[in-house]
Amino acid sequence: MSLIEQIFSFFFSFIYGLLVYKLYNKFHKYLYVNKKIYSFFNSLLFMLDITLIYFLILYKINDGIIENIFVLITLFSFILFSYINLQKKCQNKSNWL
Repeated sequence: MSLIEQIFSFFFSFIYGLLVYKLYNKFHKYLYVNKKIYSFFNSLLFMLDITLIYFLILYKINDGIIENIFVLITLFSFILFSYINLQKKCQNKSNWL
């Protein structure tokens, strides 16, 4: 894999973590409904779709070579944006008081 492909893959993985975080927040009420069976299938389909899209785009970028660092970057960006959003919520609540 060339250096350009690696840089595109790193950048895509970071942006994809942000996209997954935004989609997760958007569909949170649909993923966790009252009935457990619906919640399970909704979560399963959501994760399956997100994973398949990730693999397909990485296949287009670097011929399907998926390294552990790409997955770790995606998880890191998801956690980073979750932490940033939590900080904003806490700051807004403290300003409200």
